[in-house]
Order: sequence, then structure tokens, then C-alpha cells
Amino acid sequence: MSLRTDEYYRGLVEDEFRSLGYLEPPVSVEAVAEHLGVPVRSFALPPWFTAALIYEDGLPSVLINENRDAQARRKALGHILGHLLVLLDDLSANYPKDSLSVHHDADLMANEFETPAYMVRDQAKKWFNDYRYLAGLFGVSEKQMFERMRELGLVKSHGIIWEY
Repeated sequence: MSLRTDEYYRGLVEDEFRSLGYLEPPVSVEAVAEHLGVPVRSFALPPWFTAALIYEDGLPSVLINENRDAQARRKALGHILGHLLVLLDDLSANYPKDSLSVHHDADLMANEFETPAYMVRDQAKKWFNDYRYLAGLFGVSEKQMFERMRELGLVKSHGIIWEY
């Protein structure tokens, strides 16, 4: 497997959303799983468990703990789908359990599933960088949206941020 940049992994998520016709929020990670043909099963499980990729008859399925909050379930599903998108794009990829860099890539993709960069940039132009409004559009916290916009260079965070 060749070396990939963070932008490559973000592009995989963007390509998947665009193939589903998502140009504006809100976005559905569950729709991506359905598009990929991956069933998502929810069960009441112990509190330390969030999600796992399992195989039923040789095909992947996602097992999600329904006792976790919606944000944690969405992030976990995005993480697992991130692994699958990489495998679909590069069949030579593999995921040893002891490789932290592989999970960094899947975490990056999980964040991209929540707040896709191309959509955040587009909506920020339309809504004058109002991170509070954008947080509502994307279904994330205001803090999370502000951090995402800061990562993308849409807002600068120097000094004091006034709450009004």
C-alpha cells in the first residue's frame, strides 16, 4: 500500500457523498452504509463497547451499541466505513489491530463523514461563516463546528472569542 495524505482520505468520503448526491447538509452516514451494501445492526451491549466490523457469511456487517449516544454511534459508524472505503479503493490495504496510523486515517474519515470539508466551505460562504447556524445544519455542537471551520481556515481564533 502506498503512502496517502489526509486529503486522499477526505477525498474518498467526498467522492462517496457526491456519488449519493449529497451536495448540502444534513448528511447520513447510514445512507453510505446502505449504498455500500453493509447492514448496520444495533443491539444493547456493555457500556465499554461502541461498534465493530463483523462478517456474516463472508460479507461485512456493522454491529453498533444502541446504548451509546447518537454522536458516538455516528462517529463509530463513520470510523468503520472509513476502513471499508480504503479497502474498496485499494485492495492491497490491510488493517492489523496494532497499527495506530490506520485508525488515525479512519478517525479522520469519521470526522469527514460528520462535517465534509467541501460542504462546510460551501455552506460557510452561504451563511457568512455563522458557525452556530452551520452547527445546526450539520447536527454537531457549536464547538465542534467552530473547530472544523478553524481547521479549514475559514475562521481565525486569535485572542478572545466573544459570546453574545
